[in-house]
Amino acid sequence: MEEKIAINKQIAKYLHPILGINPNFRRYWDEDEKNYLDILNVEDPMDASVNFWGTIGVSHFPNPIELKDGGTKNISVEILMSGLKIYDNIPNILATCGFYITKNKWEVQPGSVFMRMVDMYYSQLEMSHIMFVSPFLWEDKLQPLKLDSKTVHWLLAIPISQSELDYRNNNGLDALESLLEEKNADIFDLNRKSVI
Repeated sequence: MEEKIAINKQIAKYLHPILGINPNFRRYWDEDEKNYLDILNVEDPMDASVNFWGTIGVSHFPNPIELKDGGTKNISVEILMSGLKIYDNIPNILATCGFYITKNKWEVQPGSVFMRMVDMYYSQLEMSHIMFVSPFLWEDKLQPLKLDSKTVHWLLAIPISQSELDYRNNNGLDALESLLEEKNADIFDLNRKSVI
């Protein structure tokens, strides 16, 4: 337990200066109040209307990824999300995604989609699912964190619509990412219009 706490402190210490300013932490519990995840919250120094959130502790759990040669490799991850402060359930969405990884053993890597995660909290919005991508918002600043026991990788959770998911399924992750960039999709806004 002490080792996990020490690792969590290292993760938080590395992460918060890269993500933003005025860090604070909150513990999120599952429905049975038996399992928890800590979520880091920071403010965007460039835009006061935007916050960034990150899990602290998901990387303690297995995330076995299938390799092209048919084998598997455990890739330790923490997940990040960004959004407008007015959507106060964003950290709940992030924690829910985290619990599906830690409790339900869902694997996550670039291109993974967790269905209906946004829908659970904002059923009236066009954005419905969460897709995981490389954390492009921080470009070269956010590198894998090499610790004594493991290397922690980062994934950014972005909201997508059902039609965007269909497009990804038919055309691939790269095609959807390119389209989102081309259409200048505002991934901070859960109420954005679908690009398709």
